[in-house]
Order: sequence, then C-alpha cells, then structure tokens
Amino acid sequence: MRRRLAVALAALLAMPAPAQDFSSIGNQYIDFGASMASVGQMNNVLGATVRGRSADRPASPPPRAAAPVSTRYRGAPAVSAKVRAQFADFIARADPAHAERLRQTIAAHDLLGLWEKHVATDGLRRGDVADAMAAYWVQNWQIANKVAFASRAQVQAVRGQVARSLGASPAFAKMADAERQAMAETFMLNFVAQGSAFSDAAARGDAAATARLSDAAAARFRKDVKLDLRSLKLTAAGFVG
Repeated sequence: MRRRLAVALAALLAMPAPAQDFSSIGNQYIDFGASMASVGQMNNVLGATVRGRSADRPASPPPRAAAPVSTRYRGAPAVSAKVRAQFADFIARADPAHAERLRQTIAAHDLLGLWEKHVATDGLRRGDVADAMAAYWVQNWQIANKVAFASRAQVQAVRGQVARSLGASPAFAKMADAERQAMAETFMLNFVAQGSAFSDAAARGDAAATARLSDAAAARFRKDVKLDLRSLKLTAAGFVG
C-alpha cells in the first residue's frame, strides 16, 4: 500500500503545501482521535485477536450460529465536517508555527476522497469501519517495518480479521451510524497524514525522518494496543505473531 501512496499523493496534493506538511502529525506517538473511546476500544478488540494468533496456531473460526454483523454505516456530511475540524485543530496544535498553512491544506483537499482513491486498489471502500481499520493497521505495520508493498490478498485477509473481531464485539454492535462514521474517518485521516509524512520522507531520501516515523508507528501500537508491530508477520491469512 505505501508504495502506491507516494504516487497518489504526488498527483492529488499538487499544491504549494507538499505532503511533508503532515510530518508533524506523522511524528506524533499518539494518533488524532486516540482518546476517542471507540477507537481505542476497537483497536484493542482487534489487538486481542491478533495476539491470540501464531503462524502455527491459526485463529479459530467464528461460531456457525453467530449472525454476521455489518460493519457498514450510513455517512452524514455533518459528522465528516466535525471530524475534519477536530483533525485540523489537532495537527495545528502539533505544529503551531505552520498552523494556518496546515489548516489551508486540509480545507483545500478532499482527504477522505484521497484515502478512498488509494485503497480502492485493495478492494476497500468508504462507509465501512472494517475497511478503514484494515487500511490503517496494514499501513502502520508497513511503516513500522519499512515494507513498501502489501498485496491485495494480504489487505483483504486483515480486513476479514477486522470484520470478525468487530462482529464479535457487543460494544461495536451497539454503535450508531454517527459513532461508526466518526471512528472510521478518524482512521482514514490518520492513514493519509501518517502515510503522507512517511512517503515524503522516503521520496526525499531522508533516512533519519523515515526511521523516526517508523519508530513512531511502532510506539503507537505498543502504547495504545499493547502490540509489537515488528514481531508480526503480514500473510495471506492476515496478521500472525
């Protein structure tokens, strides 16, 4: 995924404010929205699933009697506007010296559309929490491990892991569309910002910046999910320990 992201950003962020505008948020050890209860809760639901898997002990299949839980939601412009405003506030605080330019960058671009255009090659789409979480997890794994490419099969396998984990969560089943949308779009915006920062650093050949961003991705998951991304393998069956 990350190899294609650099190309997408070059085409879609063609303005005076380059992809490196997001370097501040990319360096953060915490995500935008990390304090959102639903984000942390669902990350930990998936984290528990991944921690329970190993290469020689695949996950048990879900009970046959359990009805599938949809991970889709109906989006509302008002929710997107609120999340976008909170995101702008977050990265402006992360880099006060360039706060106004960062706000202009966010206002001038359809960042969710950028996310959707990029992940479409992996069969992911907007309006689905599992798709947003899968893209975010795979990209953070790629950044932490400095892996340029993940296949569609690998991404879809992680998407399946996410969907099964969310489907088994009573808390997720109770979420209304607005809460699902806010959580999904939080994952999407983090994906764009963190991926932009890493792709820009790699394109510039800035080894120190790529190492810093890679360490930040690993630190986020150690702190927030209690999971070591560098000990995981990404396979055609998803993440395994």
